[in-house]
Amino acid sequence: MNVFLRCFIFSAFVFFADCIIAQNNNRLTRAERRAQREQEKQEKKKLELERLVEERYFLEQQELNKLGPVTAKDVVYIFGVGTNFNDSTVYLTRIAQLDSIRIDKKTGFLPNRVEFSIQLKQFLEGTLGLVNETTCIFFSDDRKKIAKYFYKLKKRYLDEGYRNMIVVDSSDFSFVIPSFLLSR
Repeated sequence: MNVFLRCFIFSAFVFFADCIIAQNNNRLTRAERRAQREQEKQEKKKLELERLVEERYFLEQQELNKLGPVTAKDVVYIFGVGTNFNDSTVYLTRIAQLDSIRIDKKTGFLPNRVEFSIQLKQFLEGTLGLVNETTCIFFSDDRKKIAKYFYKLKKRYLDEGYRNMIVVDSSDFSFVIPSFLLSR
């Protein structure tokens, strides 16, 4: 055989050997394939969740557009109650007026009402140093209704044997409308 042919055969052999080695390096183990499939499933779920969130946001925006923009005439009155069931003290906030927010006419609920309850809980547990406080809020777009319910609830707590009732002053705590609600 001639030298040229030997070099050609040797280089072809080296080339095919490199291809086989590279192919073996690209093969994944079972665990790696399983992990890759799990990652693909997670990405698919994430994309589906993002699509659902966008769809829901779009529907909410359509409903809000039907109602028109929130104006200064849209007012909600709100107060909160905080208590620990292992304690005989009840904390009541004063009735606050929140401007430029409205109650959802379809459901009758205040949008993102949990945010206001969390604000009160953080005040009671953070500022006053209380532990395991349960908080709730009451709201209405009618000042007379909420005032009537405030005094009714206050009387009920006093009748049920709660020894201490502390009305939190407006200078100490006030509800703040979250910024994402103001942008609506």
